Amino acid sequence: MANKTIKDNRKSSLIQWLVFLSRLIVGGTFVLSGFVKAIDPYGTVYKFQDYFSAFHLDFLSSFAMLFSVALSVIEFVLGVHLLFGSYRKSTPRLIFIFLCVMTPVTLYLAIANPISDCGCFGDAVHLSNWATFFKNVLLLIIVLFLVYRNTSLRALYNQQVQWLTGLYSLLFVFFFVYIGTYYQPYLDFRPYKIGVNIPEALAVEETEREFVFIYEKNGERKEFLLDNLPSEEEGWIFVDRYEKAVSGQESVTPIIEDFTIYRGATDITEDIIYDENYRILLLSPDLETADDSEVDRINELYDYCVERGYEFACVTASTPQGVEAWQENTGAEYPFYFMDKTVIRTIARGNPCVLLLKGGTILRKTSPSQLPDETLLVQPLDKLTYGQPEIYRPERRIWFIVLLYAVPMLFLLLTEKTVAMIIGRVRQWRDAHRRKKKETENNIIAVSYTHLTLPTTSR
Repeated sequence: MANKTIKDNRKSSLIQWLVFLSRLIVGGTFVLSGFVKAIDPYGTVYKFQDYFSAFHLDFLSSFAMLFSVALSVIEFVLGVHLLFGSYRKSTPRLIFIFLCVMTPVTLYLAIANPISDCGCFGDAVHLSNWATFFKNVLLLIIVLFLVYRNTSLRALYNQQVQWLTGLYSLLFVFFFVYIGTYYQPYLDFRPYKIGVNIPEALAVEETEREFVFIYEKNGERKEFLLDNLPSEEEGWIFVDRYEKAVSGQESVTPIIEDFTIYRGATDITEDIIYDENYRILLLSPDLETADDSEVDRINELYDYCVERGYEFACVTASTPQGVEAWQENTGAEYPFYFMDKTVIRTIARGNPCVLLLKGGTILRKTSPSQLPDETLLVQPLDKLTYGQPEIYRPERRIWFIVLLYAVPMLFLLLTEKTVAMIIGRVRQWRDAHRRKKKETENNIIAVSYTHLTLPTTSR
């Protein structure tokens, strides 16, 4: 009997550990996937648009932002609930349904391969379509286990406060969605980060190379380096030679592989990235759909650049007809250059966005609404706050994100009994108030009914 009890305890402990690890794997994956999408909602929008174009569903492109935000929020909140063990029955079931939909979709994407990168983790982690499919299959198996066994391990938070963790998670993720939509992504996983020098990022380091000599002796061929060539007196005969990278060194891929700007048919990339003066570029992947609500600020900035001798131009992937329509609608007098749409979208989010360069270094990426007001444009750029390089420190930003979420969650964990008691008291007061109100209403109705039905007495 005692042995059976020990075995049951061990089995129960093992299942609890498996549940904990399963929550950690699936919940962590969903949190990461949802958060990187929330950080960069436009990146997910572009991915949706690529899929819609590949499947000839372009009419859905206008809903791409809605899909982007909804997907990021759903993944993040479900992942948080699974990590915390909240709603132990419903959460794994919802994730199971989600994966039952997404897994066949990713299988089709892996076979048809309309888009090379699924975009599951934004620009933070790139997975092939087949890797995405196998990831979903693995998660589906783990979640199926959780559907049946998730109740074996208690939740981190009491049931009375679990809705608070969901509410705060919702507000938390929407906060970064807002920043990524109306400003720039709080974390930048792309190669065109603030502070990057484009000429250096485009450069490829030359790896050290050496010659390899091939000699033959008695029908046997052997390779030698320059410092240990064999003697012909020993019977070795030179056959051939070739060049290779020095052992232990690998070719270096440039950080930025495609950055080319055209004025008409002329490549003017070097004129822009080697300009030691300030240069402002208005980036728009598509002028036909660009937001023109801040054209006054843009035109004022252009007038300021003309007055101070700074170069200002719009870089777009639009057609000449689109450029002409933009000029007519906004009164734009600045020159227009052309660039690949994907590169423009990669450099900065938003349509349009303003890029501040100096010596080929990215100083700022700004939405038009953040441009300085005309009244502030009274000094050279090096004297203005806007002309100073923005400092991008990803480590600090990551710590801010972690603390912004972890501190309230930890506080709630430490005070959950008190919070649950307060919530219970509030609910009791609310229920008592509702009962009292209902009793008052019932009394009023009863009195009214009595007056209506009371018989009259004759004198």
